[in-house]
Amino acid sequence: MKAKTAARLHKTIMAAVSAIGDQQASEGVELFPKLRQDGSLIPAGTRINWHKQLKRAAVDLWDTAENTPDAAPALWEDVAYRLGWRIIPETITSTLAFAKGECGWWKDVLYRSLMDGNSHTPDDAPEVWEVVEG
Repeated sequence: MKAKTAARLHKTIMAAVSAIGDQQASEGVELFPKLRQDGSLIPAGTRINWHKQLKRAAVDLWDTAENTPDAAPALWEDVAYRLGWRIIPETITSTLAFAKGECGWWKDVLYRSLMDGNSHTPDDAPEVWEVVEG
């Protein structure tokens, strides 16, 4: 493949990757760019591969050592999916409640909700969750 064709295909692939939703994106974290610390602008909403975890820039920022997710966590949001399943948050509001049969990650274990409107974590109410993969 010629360099010009490869560059064109790479640009097309990266545009497609940027357009997919968070759930699908969580299944291919390695497709997302890593920080280069080259001082370039990272627009708000840009998703990156940060140590195999998908992160999203919360604001426009510069790609510098001072603005990494570890150094400046307030500038980044966690993408709340892992391998296609939601990550169970510490606090589950009514809008984030899990449906019966819906799966979610909690501390590296995949659980399935045993009730509709589940707003409990597996630690708080293990009886309303079952382990799917651990």
